[in-house]
Parts: sequence; structure tokens; C-alpha cells
Amino acid sequence: MYRYLKLAEYTSLPLAITIFLYLVSGYGMISTTPSLLGFNYVTSSKIHTLPLLRYLTTLLVATHVFTGGTIIINRNLREYPKLRKVAQILNSLYTLVLVMMATLSEIELVFRP
Repeated sequence: MYRYLKLAEYTSLPLAITIFLYLVSGYGMISTTPSLLGFNYVTSSKIHTLPLLRYLTTLLVATHVFTGGTIIINRNLREYPKLRKVAQILNSLYTLVLVMMATLSEIELVFRP
């Protein structure tokens, strides 16, 4: 459990930064207000469509969700071992589907003509 807690803590700051970049760059494409921070339309569209940032954000979200879900499951379902096992399997499947969907989507974008 300690390792999961540390991993959730370590992913929180990079995740907050990547989400901030996505939000500000998204608003930078539709508004002039973020240009005060240097996010004009050209810069914002480059940041917002950067494949590496998109995939990194997905991996950070998946890691953070998996570790946080594991912590919550183990804390709240301690007295129900069967239910805890089912919840852990669902948590793992959710994370696996999220990562696979992002990976396959990025691979498809690379090979799209």
C-alpha cells in the first residue's frame, strides 16, 4: 500500500502540469486571454495536438487512477475479500483498456496516410 500511495503522489504533480497545459492551450485556440501567458493560437494548437504530451498524460492518468483506486479499494473493502477482489479486477481492466485504447489510437495516427 505504501508503494501505491507514493506512486499516486509522484504522478499528481506531472498530471496537474499536463492537464494545465491542455486546458490553457485549448482555451488559447478559442480565446485571446491565454495569450497573456504566451499561449497564442499557433503555440496553443502545437501544444494541444502534440502526440507525446497526449500519450504521457494518458499514462499519468492511468497510473494515478490505478494506484488511487487500489488504495481506495483496499481501505474501504478490507472486510469483504471477494468484493475487494472483484473491484481490483475491474480497476485493473479499466486501466488496461484506457492504456490500450490510447496506445492503439496513437499507433493508428502514426500510420494514417
